[in-house]
Amino acid sequence: MTMSVCILAIPLALAVRAVMGEKKFNAWIESNTMRFATNFKNAKDLVQTVKLAGYDAADFGNNTYKTHIDKDLWFLWELHEGKWQANFNKSDDTEKIRAFFRDLQHKSNRQILYVAPQRTQAARTTTTYAQAAPPRPKIEPVISKTLPTIYADRDTLLATLQKYGAAGVQVQGLDVACWIDGVQLNFTQPAPGVTYELSFGEKDSRAVYDTIRRLDEGYRSTVQEQTYENVKKKLDEKHFIIEDEEIMDDNSIVLTVSI
Repeated sequence: MTMSVCILAIPLALAVRAVMGEKKFNAWIESNTMRFATNFKNAKDLVQTVKLAGYDAADFGNNTYKTHIDKDLWFLWELHEGKWQANFNKSDDTEKIRAFFRDLQHKSNRQILYVAPQRTQAARTTTTYAQAAPPRPKIEPVISKTLPTIYADRDTLLATLQKYGAAGVQVQGLDVACWIDGVQLNFTQPAPGVTYELSFGEKDSRAVYDTIRRLDEGYRSTVQEQTYENVKKKLDEKHFIIEDEEIMDDNSIVLTVSI
């Protein structure tokens, strides 16, 4: 008698869920979103302002609008926590984002990004001074240099870094530091089993994200290899004989065993 065991080539979403669980996965998705709150009064104000600045603001349904910065980068405007917010992914080009907001605020001659009000003692005691004060400079978005990752196991992370030629690897407790393609990467794990956070210096963010994409693929591949070896070990312990191994189009591995 034979049976087949399918070992999936874990795609990104499934890999993250497998490592984090559903609740932490949703939090990870949210943490990968950069939200920039604005002071648009309503959807009409948003659409008119964006279009007058020369950008599109297409109705994307469900109270959401889509804007292209250029042919390669677009984002969604959404009403979030009572404010219209521009939602970007942390892998998006940060320089393009800054340039977009500079251009939008310059062309509309107004502050677009929301600034939380700060009441000083002078502002409370005199209205005349507040009215006479010069306008605040235009605010630009602050881009985080710390990213969440899908990595939860130090040994698997180290194996992945070694596979991709990381140089100067240093391990201090749970934390790992290294260089890849001239980019310094620092992986910090608050506690065993918790996913690592990645921090990096002032290198080009795009280069960092490109490196991380390659590492993610390598990490998932390592996880699959470990799963494959563990399944084979379990089958061997039960004295099952593997009669056939087949790699499917989606890179799944199907093992046919006799029982």
